[in-house]
Amino acid sequence: MLTEIAQKTRLAAQHLASLSSESKNNAIESIATSLENHTDEIVAANLADCQAADGKIGSALYSRLKLDPTKLKGAIVGVRDVGKLADPVRQIQIHRELDAGLIMHRVSCPVGVLGVIFEARPDAVIQIASLAIKSGNGVILKGGSEAINSCTV
Repeated sequence: MLTEIAQKTRLAAQHLASLSSESKNNAIESIATSLENHTDEIVAANLADCQAADGKIGSALYSRLKLDPTKLKGAIVGVRDVGKLADPVRQIQIHRELDAGLIMHRVSCPVGVLGVIFEARPDAVIQIASLAIKSGNGVILKGGSEAINSCTV
């Protein structure tokens, strides 16, 4: 199953790597808009996660798990901030003539597929997905079971 997910993510990443900055920024804005439109559902799912985890995890982990409307609004602002960043893909970082007619270019490109494992941090899904899109990378996310409802929504 994981192999199949990785293969599909790789194909999607290849497509994502070729998208224009405008297309990626539109996708990032769609994430922000969707988060705004589904705030109530996200907060309700997070409340269910918090209630299920109450007393079963440490206070620091519980604090990271909690995603109230204020924290979610901050995450949405962060998504839009990512959209405002310069596109890191296809940037010429080095252009140097090494010898007559021999020019070296170093151009930034996506890594491909990122695998990210995180604990009870539902806001990590939002942050990582936005950054992956901006950088033209596919991503496979594995969140902690404590945040399953929040991450799913």
